[in-house]
Amino acid sequence: MSTKPKIHILGTGGTIANITGNYISSADFVPIDALLDLAPDEVTSHGELSLAEITHLNSGALTPEVWFDLHDEIMQRSSSNNPPDGFVITHGSNTSEETAYFLNLVLKTEIPVIVTAAQRNIGKLGSEGFKNLYDSIRVASSPDSVGKGVLFVANEEIHHARDVTKLAASRPDAWRSPNFGRLGDIFDEVRFYRTSTRASTVKTEFDISDYTTSDFPLLDVQIVYSSFSDDGTMVRAAVDSGAKGIVCAAFPTCSPAWPDNHPTQGDALIEATKKDIPVVLCNRGTSGFKPVKEPFLNGGTLRPQKARILLALALMKTNDPQELQRIFNSY
Repeated sequence: MSTKPKIHILGTGGTIANITGNYISSADFVPIDALLDLAPDEVTSHGELSLAEITHLNSGALTPEVWFDLHDEIMQRSSSNNPPDGFVITHGSNTSEETAYFLNLVLKTEIPVIVTAAQRNIGKLGSEGFKNLYDSIRVASSPDSVGKGVLFVANEEIHHARDVTKLAASRPDAWRSPNFGRLGDIFDEVRFYRTSTRASTVKTEFDISDYTTSDFPLLDVQIVYSSFSDDGTMVRAAVDSGAKGIVCAAFPTCSPAWPDNHPTQGDALIEATKKDIPVVLCNRGTSGFKPVKEPFLNGGTLRPQKARILLALALMKTNDPQELQRIFNSY
């Protein structure tokens, strides 16, 4: 009987599975079974691996349906009579942090779930995809990973889904957790230095088991960006299009643009709140946050793209500003 850890790998495509250098269609990516066939023996021999193909596309082409499919596959496997010891999701780099954060909020399992990606496609000089996959399998196999929420692994580093963000276009060290730092490293062994204090997986209040993508208003939550002398045109466009929520990637002081003696982004955001559209202010920079005054909500240290996810999930429960702020303070 095998004593190797049982790891279930879910494929979604991305550079880690790219074989052509193009990112146009699914033909540019290999399915997860073909990816493992190409992997060195050291990768595939570390665990007893099972595979599930969710899709194989670049991460900019993924939709909420993929998120719900990932959720359903993981929950079905984790609640079975023979659950795996861990899960690994291979993913495109650009939206890997968003997928990881969504799953961190909605999964109801303490089994380790690892998201990984790559910056250089298969066959390219310096390609790191198989090393990241190998490290992810090791982290998913580690008993120390249990109950830590959804993790992101790349470049021999372990990050929490809430904090990690991609900051570089093509370098293997693209991912950072600017506010709080990484959770651990993978060298001769898997080493954790800290645990995130924010609620994850089984400790969150979000359960989408009985919902479909039509119940999830992600596409109705828009992100606008603060920049010099912004007059609020994009805010008004979001409101006119039927936005149910707005996240503002505000200046690093967490304030929108207020150009003197001109129409302002700030005024447009206030008008949105008067129409019962919640507005979350985040820092367009990479770290830190400032107090935010009503009627706006404070996104804290969440990146704008993650605040959008949290607001969409929160709106499935409430539109009350005080309750929404409690949710942002919790996650």
